[in-house]
Amino acid sequence: MTGTAVACKAAGAACILAGSIGLGILRAAQERRRIAYLREILLIVRRMQDEIVYGKHTLPEICLILADCAGPLYRGCFRAIYDLAGQEGGVSLPCLWEEQIMLVQEDAPLSGEEKEFLLHLPNCLGLREEKQQAKSIGRCEEYAFTSCRRAEEAYGNKKKVIFSVSVLAGLLLTVLLL
Repeated sequence: MTGTAVACKAAGAACILAGSIGLGILRAAQERRRIAYLREILLIVRRMQDEIVYGKHTLPEICLILADCAGPLYRGCFRAIYDLAGQEGGVSLPCLWEEQIMLVQEDAPLSGEEKEFLLHLPNCLGLREEKQQAKSIGRCEEYAFTSCRRAEEAYGNKKKVIFSVSVLAGLLLTVLLL
């Protein structure tokens, strides 16, 4: 074999390994992004609970508050909900909520259950009595907290596994192709 052929094979092997490692890093970044979404959902639910219990605010008022204080992932969504809810002859607030949340979560790395949770949150607020609303949103807060905590605890191990698998896949692919 000539020196050029060996150099080309080495360059090819390096490219395959780099690509496999890059895919592993991308997958780990998706897990970090999922945790960011879950943290923001938890903060949203906690703020909603505080505004209902202590501030005695309605859902449109809560959307306006969240438009100012929510994190960057959902801030625009709540502004749009508030603006569209104020229009005459507009769509109902739960429909607007679902539509806007779906737009934000379109490419979110959340599981189906995690996406559905925030979509149907206004249904928990349809109760007449304030104590029932607080209890219902408390269960929602507990679910969000548990999901976020589990994702954070699993992240360290997942990151190691993803990186190891990507390196091993790159090595296997290199051996098979060369």
